Amino acid sequence: MSNCPFCNLDPAPKSAGPKRGEGKRQAGLVRRAWRSVQWLFPATVLVLMPKCPLCVAAYVALFTGIGITFSAAQWIQRLILVFCLTSLAFLAVRYWRRRIKARGFPVSYSA
Repeated sequence: MSNCPFCNLDPAPKSAGPKRGEGKRQAGLVRRAWRSVQWLFPATVLVLMPKCPLCVAAYVALFTGIGITFSAAQWIQRLILVFCLTSLAFLAVRYWRRRIKARGFPVSYSA
């Protein structure tokens, strides 16, 4: 018997249906909701993030009661921006890889 799918003329063995753990798993409501929340959190933070470092310092003081310097507020603002953009880029790459994989195109992973 050949392993080649084009040369193998033997009919596939008949089964009573898909067994547990085989094939695609149905995406439940919780899984779909989690996928949406993953996108919403960093996007919302980016939209609501204060645009000036003094406002960042004011928000930190308002929510924590701790005063920070102007330079610390600048670093916090930059780090929030980098973390949000990185997480959105990660989610976008993961989305496109899954979409390409679902259409049957091979996905190359660099090691």
